[in-house]
Amino acid sequence: MESLAITLKIDGKDKKFVTPDFISGKLFRSAAVIAEDFESNDNDRLFTEKQNEFVCNVFGNKFTLDDFENGIDSRVAARTIYATANYVLGNIAEASAILNPDQDLDGEEPGE
Repeated sequence: MESLAITLKIDGKDKKFVTPDFISGKLFRSAAVIAEDFESNDNDRLFTEKQNEFVCNVFGNKFTLDDFENGIDSRVAARTIYATANYVLGNIAEASAILNPDQDLDGEEPGE
């Protein structure tokens, strides 16, 4: 299955993390709730600690909650959580498009 990648700034350096080959089915339920939270457009249901922990779990706990919260650029935090939820739900192309809105479906910048 195709992987999802995110970049966090840890110790002043950009570090790339990729989803593991296996993601447990238990995370599916959390992903469904998180997707619903984001689709509600209710600001009180966005960027919660539970959602941030979910991202850590999906990426195999290769980084801590503090690493994620301090290392994610605030301008892409919400879409990173939403894209991760979509990825777990099997919406891989949509997850990629959420994380990389400036690329078309074949991964290229428009006009390339």
